[in-house]
Parts: sequence; C-alpha cells; structure tokens
Amino acid sequence: MTEQADNAQILTRLAEEVERLEGEIHKISNKLNNEGFLARVPAAFIEKEQKKMAVFQHNQAKIKEKIASLRSA
Repeated sequence: MTEQADNAQILTRLAEEVERLEGEIHKISNKLNNEGFLARVPAAFIEKEQKKMAVFQHNQAKIKEKIASLRSA
C-alpha cells in the first residue's frame, strides 16, 4: 500500500471516531439540557456526565488536529 492510501485509511478511521464522539457529546448535551432529567438525578451524576463530555470534547479536538496535520502533510 502506498503512503497516500495509508493516510486515506487513517483519515477515514479518524473521521469515524470524530463522528462517534460527536454522537456521544450530543447525547450527554441533551441530558444536561433537559430540566426534567436534571431535576431527577443526583448532582454527582450530573458532574460525572459533565466530566465525560469534557473528555469527549478534548479527544475530539485532538483527533481533529491530527486530521488537519495529516491533510497538510
């Protein structure tokens, strides 16, 4: 396989991971924006979800940086 083909495969996998993380972020965001849900759950759960979302957002940003780096290489 050529380096270009390898990069294309890597870019595809990274794009899929960005999409997966986007879905996870969206799910958590929906929970955290639902007043009825927030009223029923303990504060510790809300904090845990906020931390999870922050990790997903951080990972997504790092992957997007990697994608940009590969595209400019």
